[in-house]
Amino acid sequence: MTRRVLVLGGTRWLGALVASGHVAKGAEVVCLARGTGGPVADGAHLVVGDRDRDGAYDALEGEWDEVIDVTSVPAHAAGALDELGDRARHWTFVSSVSAQRVEGAPVGADEDDDLVPEDASGDDYAGAKAWIERAARARLGERLAIVRPGLIGGPGDPSGRFGYWVGRLALAGTGPVLVPARDQPTQTIDVRDLAAFLVERAPERSDVVNAVGAEMTLHRLIATARELTGHSGELVLASDDALAALDIGHWAGPRALPLTLPAAIASHAQRSSARYRAAGGTHRALRATLEAALVDERALGPGRDTPTRLSRADELAAIDSLASEA
Repeated sequence: MTRRVLVLGGTRWLGALVASGHVAKGAEVVCLARGTGGPVADGAHLVVGDRDRDGAYDALEGEWDEVIDVTSVPAHAAGALDELGDRARHWTFVSSVSAQRVEGAPVGADEDDDLVPEDASGDDYAGAKAWIERAARARLGERLAIVRPGLIGGPGDPSGRFGYWVGRLALAGTGPVLVPARDQPTQTIDVRDLAAFLVERAPERSDVVNAVGAEMTLHRLIATARELTGHSGELVLASDDALAALDIGHWAGPRALPLTLPAAIASHAQRSSARYRAAGGTHRALRATLEAALVDERALGPGRDTPTRLSRADELAAIDSLASEA
């Protein structure tokens, strides 16, 4: 009998890959979405529904072998659980490691480390994910798998965070690139590995799995990206204090160096992937993820300005400022 799979969303990056993966396995796949985020995967069926409105789930008939929800909006999660909870054999909620504490987390923290305070309003992303985890578990019990990705990278990344370094090195060519002097841990899971886990493994589970990337250092990532792009310019190393003085921040933002973290919360990128790997999760080679990101960067234009990363103009101004102070 054909399995019936419902993806709540399914028209954007991760959701679209999950829908495609289930189609490839022969499932009947339905994606409930507003229909404004892009097309559904070939072979999947779109049901138009706005989860902000009453009746969003009215067109969904029958029982479901698997439901996948990636929302960070508690009201959306609660509505889906009310309307579909009794008709789902299994449910996978895609949460985030951000639902676990950042400050005070030990190196190697696993799935059992503390959650952040819940936020039913949805104003706080991490707290909203934590609220949905508890609500879904209370409603579904052993029919629920919770998968918490870390930072996701690879082909199609809409944030541009992971692609920053390989894109910037390609853009710079023989020119200088600003790099934090402090080497630091970083973890990124390739979206293809995450999607495969959600399709192949999550439907068999009833626990929590932190789907985080292999632990490595930022300097190693940059070295691999340099080899890939052929960058031959100078790496201009700047201390944390120097970067702060230049108003250059961490993680994401118009003046941020992506993938970087303050030293006090470096352990956020040192979470255990042991349960993910024991459950059959894979980590493809860093170079393969960087190659995919570079294809996207070249297609989109590595010199483009985005709200998630330091612009080339601001980077060069910072490098000039450092040189004048030397």
